[in-house]
Amino acid sequence: MQILRRKNLTGVVGLMAAALAAGVLTMPGQAHAAEAAYWTVDCDKTPATGDPGAHDMIAMIYKTGDPNKGAISSFHAAGETLTIRNWSGAMMRFKIQWANAAGNRIEKTWEYNLGTGGSQTHTFNIPEGRKVYTSVGTPGGSTAYCNGIS
Repeated sequence: MQILRRKNLTGVVGLMAAALAAGVLTMPGQAHAAEAAYWTVDCDKTPATGDPGAHDMIAMIYKTGDPNKGAISSFHAAGETLTIRNWSGAMMRFKIQWANAAGNRIEKTWEYNLGTGGSQTHTFNIPEGRKVYTSVGTPGGSTAYCNGIS
């Protein structure tokens, strides 16, 4: 009986240690969520003007409680243009991707880093009907995503 109790005690201590380790391992996720709460993200997707069946999209990120600090990634399907703008006070990463004809893998990816106060417009040659993804985010932090059809 003594040995059995010792095994049970060892098992209980082991379970407590595992539970404590699991709690410690989830803390960084909680810290990341707190960082993410510092930024608000959104996606505005509408039918494209002049391109039936396609979408215009705007991925937006801005400081929570301060809309004067933010960035946008705006895709216009009719001209296949991406306009990026950053007024966040920080470096932002912008991305546009499109899928292959089958829609089962990414065919092209373009990424841009843009400092605060900057804006750029890029024109692409995206085949009609392709799934397009655009995003803007803080390096290592929050990211706003949009997806639609070219």
